[in-house]
Amino acid sequence: MVAVGALFLIAYQYEEKARQHDLATSVRAAERLFKLQIDNDAARLHAALCPISRDDTVANEFQSKDRGALLAQVDPLFKRLRERHRVTHFYFLDANRRVVLRVHEPGIQGDIIDRATTLQAAQTGREAQGIELGPLGTLTLRAVKPWRRNGKLIGYLELGEEIGHVGEEIHHALGVDLMVTVNRRFLPPDDSTASPSDGDDYVIYSNTLDEIPPGIVGQLGNGQAGALGNASKYGEKSLYTAVLPLSDAAGREIGNIVVVRDVTRLQAGFRESLTAAALLSLLAGALVFGLFYAILDRVERDYRRQRQMETQFARLSTEHQRIVQIEKLSEVGRTISEIAHQINNPLVGVVNMAQLAEREADDPVRVRELLADIRQAGTDSHAFLQRMLTFTKVSRFERAPTEVTALIAETITLFQQSTDRQPVIQSELPSPPLVLDIDPVLIRHALFNLLSNATQVGPEDGTIRVLLVPKSDDEHRRGWSLEVHDQGPGLPDEIREKLFTPFFTTQPNGTGLGLAVVQHVAMLHDGRASGSNRPGGGAVFALWIPEHTVNADGAT
Repeated sequence: MVAVGALFLIAYQYEEKARQHDLATSVRAAERLFKLQIDNDAARLHAALCPISRDDTVANEFQSKDRGALLAQVDPLFKRLRERHRVTHFYFLDANRRVVLRVHEPGIQGDIIDRATTLQAAQTGREAQGIELGPLGTLTLRAVKPWRRNGKLIGYLELGEEIGHVGEEIHHALGVDLMVTVNRRFLPPDDSTASPSDGDDYVIYSNTLDEIPPGIVGQLGNGQAGALGNASKYGEKSLYTAVLPLSDAAGREIGNIVVVRDVTRLQAGFRESLTAAALLSLLAGALVFGLFYAILDRVERDYRRQRQMETQFARLSTEHQRIVQIEKLSEVGRTISEIAHQINNPLVGVVNMAQLAEREADDPVRVRELLADIRQAGTDSHAFLQRMLTFTKVSRFERAPTEVTALIAETITLFQQSTDRQPVIQSELPSPPLVLDIDPVLIRHALFNLLSNATQVGPEDGTIRVLLVPKSDDEHRRGWSLEVHDQGPGLPDEIREKLFTPFFTTQPNGTGLGLAVVQHVAMLHDGRASGSNRPGGGAVFALWIPEHTVNADGAT
């Protein structure tokens, strides 16, 4: 009898452990799927904001504060997003977070948005997203994107969707019910969203249950967030309940996510298994081993069921990772194009100087000069490649006290030796030589690109002027402007608006990356790049960088 009782106890423990593990797995799967759904929806909202932020027409109407034209431009898009993707909120905010246009409520404007997601985007300068509680008690997933134009922050774009649909999707995917509640202390005293099923301390935001059992109401009233409850009877049903915390974008625990699973069949199967085990144990001790293996088989089936559920979850995660990988590959393609553009220019110079060295092999002094220039071009190209290989650290660059006048003169010489056309290049540089704290490799690349563009648009016997002049920016910061004046046809308005757009070019064999690289170099130096027409014809391109004083030790 002792052996039979021990076998029965072992069977009970295994069955109970498998049941609890199965229930806990359901709760964890629901929690993970809730977070994954929120992350996927946030990624979709950010993806919708990207083309809006790149639309020059929308940007022009926004900056001109023409609310009527802006609304007419974006309202059809908002309606499509609302119909297809459940988007309920669409904001245009200026750089001070003041509402320029609520597309979903055009009549309300001028207020300042101080939600956690908006503040996070303003403080970090990066995209932000998260769940936030609205003034009317609605839970809204918000995605905020800083809006920059020509490197300058002009405002913020925000899309939002209410998250009531998430519970239904989890219900259909996992077969569990989901109820989302909000603590009353986060709602206004005169909240109008209350219903008879709400409690004293909470309001039910969304619910997939046809009727809320009293046992669940009691758990919510006790505030047992994070606890896994036991099965409770409700009529003929056995319900298993788990209460999980719900946090907003600011990290506040504003309510609960209640996961409810109908375990009636699981409980019945559990009781039937125990009854069968007891009968079999009493009938014959010889059947103990058979019962033991049967229980192990059930444990294995539970394990397979758990693995199937985890596989389903992993499939969703893999799809999300695939989308992210596609975006990364797109960025890699752009980077490869830029590398090819940047390396080609000095390589042409290296080939031309090597050919010149072959022709002047009898002049050792001249050959050494050409070899020194070749070595410098190779060193610069190697340094640029090393920096591009560490793509994730592209924003880091190497400042060093550099004699800018000598750097400009060397770059002009290298350019003249690397091009078939021989324009006259006049330089006007400050005297005595100027030393600035810059990245010499990047400045050389930027000037090389500007000289290349000036040569392409000007006449073969034209003159290019290179100036380095002191100039202050709009914020009255002292700095220096490296200017290249050409004798080309100038810049029409439609071209000037797209000058620094990557891959935009007016040249048949151009890549559209030269001026984009110049702008990137300017931004890394906390400066700016610009292009304008000269009064007497032609154009002038300027790379302005702030002045960093260099002391005797080479520090700034």
